Amino acid sequence: MTEKPPYKKRRISMQLSTKDLNYLKDELSWELLAFKKCHHYAQECQDQQVKQLIDQMGRMHQQHYQQLLNHLNTGGVMPTPAQGPTNPKPMSQ
Repeated sequence: MTEKPPYKKRRISMQLSTKDLNYLKDELSWELLAFKKCHHYAQECQDQQVKQLIDQMGRMHQQHYQQLLNHLNTGGVMPTPAQGPTNPKPMSQ
């Protein structure tokens, strides 16, 4: 039996339409806003269990934001600065 050559990663270059880029920009904005709201309400919360839950939700939105941004950056598509910071501040525990 012959061996197959090692798997090689191929980078596929794709052009995103303006509509796609606008959708991704909106999604980044939504994730950033959700993160900021969670951070705000966690700071206002008196109940520690609720505060932890809100912090957890905020971290999830922060991760989604960062994943989208990383995916766009590695794909060669650079978002505009109007989309928000590239690394929002982590939520305090």
